[in-house]
Amino acid sequence: MRSRRTTARRVLLVTSALAVIGCTETVGPRRGALGGLSGPSFALDQWNGTFGQSGRLLIKGFNPTNPHVGDAIIATFYWVGSTNIIDSVTDVLTQPGFPRVGNKYTLVEYVTAGGISMATYVATNVQGFPDGYNAPAQDSILAVRANLRDSVVASGISISSFTGVASVAVQASGAHRSASGTGSTQTIADPGAISVNADAHVYTATLSNALVGVDPPTGYTSFVQSDNRFKGGSAFAVQANSGTVDPQWSWFFNSPSTWLATVLALNPAPPPQPIALDQLNGTFGESGRVLIQGFNPTNPHVGDAIVATFYWVGSRNIIDSVTDHLNLVGYPRVGNTYRLVEYSTAGGISMATYVATNVQNFPDARTGGDSILVVRANLSDSVTGGLAMAAYTGVAPTFLHALGAHRSASGSGSSTTVAQPGAIAINSGALAYTATLSNARVGLDAPTGFTSFIQTDAIFKGGSAFAVQANSGTINPGWTWFFSTQSTWLANVLALAS
Repeated sequence: MRSRRTTARRVLLVTSALAVIGCTETVGPRRGALGGLSGPSFALDQWNGTFGQSGRLLIKGFNPTNPHVGDAIIATFYWVGSTNIIDSVTDVLTQPGFPRVGNKYTLVEYVTAGGISMATYVATNVQGFPDGYNAPAQDSILAVRANLRDSVVASGISISSFTGVASVAVQASGAHRSASGTGSTQTIADPGAISVNADAHVYTATLSNALVGVDPPTGYTSFVQSDNRFKGGSAFAVQANSGTVDPQWSWFFNSPSTWLATVLALNPAPPPQPIALDQLNGTFGESGRVLIQGFNPTNPHVGDAIVATFYWVGSRNIIDSVTDHLNLVGYPRVGNTYRLVEYSTAGGISMATYVATNVQNFPDARTGGDSILVVRANLSDSVTGGLAMAAYTGVAPTFLHALGAHRSASGSGSSTTVAQPGAIAINSGALAYTATLSNARVGLDAPTGFTSFIQTDAIFKGGSAFAVQANSGTINPGWTWFFSTQSTWLANVLALAS
């Protein structure tokens, strides 16, 4: 029998609001070398962990460096106990009060035996924190925590983030399974075989109530931790080919002991698809403190980007928020985040454009009836106005990566007038979106080469248009207004990357 001695070293893992001491062993290269171990799609971004916690909260930050926005996070929790007492897994920032970030962590596997438990949760396309943040203050570090309904006397957590995972949870999730067993000598801890796709990421975790040596599965990079009650590890590898995998941990027991093991697969992000219009809709002639419209008759696709431009009579931005809903009783919130990109005003009219990327939580491409996705602006004052909205496939799922240059302008004219928002740089394959508004109800031509959607009511006229760029360069889309009296125009432009 081959024996293996591991060396434990005590490390202090500190954030400004989290100070946790844990005992860890690392088998394989440290963080700086791990990116080169992945396949073409995946790379380990950040990991961290701690053992030796107790109470009703298990928590650890990604100090000293945050993951990247858009990563997938895998969190495995370990504790002494025989029931799953995790009520929820949430993420927070290391600031006073630990403000919630809001990413969704889904339980993938829970396993228990011999009075110990292990649960693994996954969140995809994480958002809402400073990308790659690393500063001396450590005041905005992303932390993951399990909220427990009962106290535990011993527990731990391992967290890791990965780039290149499919952003939509249902597309990212692959096969998974767990197992448990016992042994009193060298013992294989085997969660069981699962099927995986080519370039899939395989993650495995183990736990034992024995403080003995442990070897990770062959070809896997691992992170091993222990305290005075138990020992656990997590490991990952990227699969070059489709098939089955069966990662096996080797525990070097010297008395009767229990082991747990879990394995799961995460699928890579699909290759970028060309940007294309999916659905559009709009309305003018609304009044009150809400501007609202649904994508009837057909919903966009889950994962689309939505661009919504709101128009109203007024000289200040009275939009408190932009939200989305389903057209069911009570208009339940869907929960996607719409961010203001451009606002402009002149001549007593206003226009604001918001963008949401990778929209989720509605019936994909549903046609007719209920559960149609609705977008609305919630206003601080009553206005007369309208909106235009469009959904596009193929836009980068992370807002940070999707949004390119953008700008707005305004002007006036009394005859044929070109309304240009100003030039922006744009990459090949990117979406160019532009919108315009005028207090004149006259003829309007869209920019050359753009597909347009024009609306009017008794007060003003507006339009939106888009084009996918074949080449990199600069654009300055010009709308042509055919004014006959002195009139005001607004125009904006933005770029979205694939």
